[in-house]
Amino acid sequence: MPLLVSNKQRLLTRVEECYQLAEQQLACVLPRPIVLFNQRGKIAGSALLQRNTLRFHPQIYQQNLSHFLQHVVAHEIAHLIVWQKFGRVRPHGKEWQAMMISVFSLPPERTHQYDTDNIGIRTIQYQCKCTILSFSVKRHNNVLKGTTYLCRRCRGQLIAL
Repeated sequence: MPLLVSNKQRLLTRVEECYQLAEQQLACVLPRPIVLFNQRGKIAGSALLQRNTLRFHPQIYQQNLSHFLQHVVAHEIAHLIVWQKFGRVRPHGKEWQAMMISVFSLPPERTHQYDTDNIGIRTIQYQCKCTILSFSVKRHNNVLKGTTYLCRRCRGQLIAL
């Protein structure tokens, strides 16, 4: 599903609004990031710190426009600003949490709760003694290369069905 030009522009406008807000709150000038719409998998967005780049998942954005603009954009921008102000710190540590609360007035939530079942991600079923789990293709390929995964509940090895 291609991302509509108007929705791309809405996201870019939100990025600029977040930066202007952060500059007012922090009394400094911040370099603007490169913004890409090429995030894949179940991740809504990511911040490439050393490249000053933001990546957003176009399908997850398209399906969750309002919440995504408000929360995911600020979440990823907070990562970039924390990197620029403090250097290497824990990704969702106290600096990032403070940035989310004091600058963006948003709860410092680590992950999104969006439904990603219908965005075309292929999964492979794995089983242990107590349950069946879905593995991403990446995790399945790790198994093929020799990685062993254990169930968090029963501690049994997860085996492909």
